[in-house]
Amino acid sequence: MKEHSSLDHAEIGRLAAQEGLPWKIIGLDHCQSTNEEAITLIRNDPGLLDRGLVLFSEWQGNGRGRRGSRWISPRSRDLLVSIAMHPPLSPDRWTRLTHAAALALCHTLRPEYPVTVKWPNDIYLSKAKVAGILVESITPSVSTDCGIAVIGIGLNVNSMPEDYPENLDAPATSLRMHAGEHPSRLQREPIAASLICALHRTVLRSREDFPAILDELKPFSNLLGQRVTLTLPDGATQSGLVKDFGPEGELLLQTDDATQEAPLLSIASADHVRRG
Repeated sequence: MKEHSSLDHAEIGRLAAQEGLPWKIIGLDHCQSTNEEAITLIRNDPGLLDRGLVLFSEWQGNGRGRRGSRWISPRSRDLLVSIAMHPPLSPDRWTRLTHAAALALCHTLRPEYPVTVKWPNDIYLSKAKVAGILVESITPSVSTDCGIAVIGIGLNVNSMPEDYPENLDAPATSLRMHAGEHPSRLQREPIAASLICALHRTVLRSREDFPAILDELKPFSNLLGQRVTLTLPDGATQSGLVKDFGPEGELLLQTDDATQEAPLLSIASADHVRRG
């Protein structure tokens, strides 16, 4: 077996078909961004959305994370995937898709890999980032249009320490690195199939069963009960103790200047979250 062979998309499809996954699976050798490429494909062939589209790429030249950051991954070592769909949710509930993707990653990797979730879109393993989620959308242009959501996921599977630059925003790790010294290469196909099947289930659940999704996420959160400092979209900062999730996955924060009886502050989004 080659040290870094390309994904066997037929094998991913075979494994996913056993779980009844309806999404069409496409693989590319390279692209600039799997999210951008998925949007281009469905614009050229809107029929792909009738089933849902899964796009894997061996490498991407301009992989994106939140806040304009780059997602860096060497060729043919990790999983770079975007899933485009008409979500079974109204557009004002599409923020749920990030939480659905986070839970799908936890279901895929635990208990072998004790991952945790750093709200709202980062997955950590041994205090280092192992996966990231970026949900982008094309909102409906007319009332009868369902809109398009694209869930991008980068999961570090076989990357090694020498693959990461020194100036990353946060420490990075991979499933292979977690295995210890001189680990053997992991097969990506079973992980890929398990992930997209788990995501299909959590996305469907996010319409009627979202409170249960949040309840399942809570034990995996590395922020609940922790003091954090948030940088809000307007540039302001807010510090406090994370007490719970709100009904749409917001952070409920007991601010530093609040009394115990004061209402919790609901934070729907933040550009940066720092513990402590």
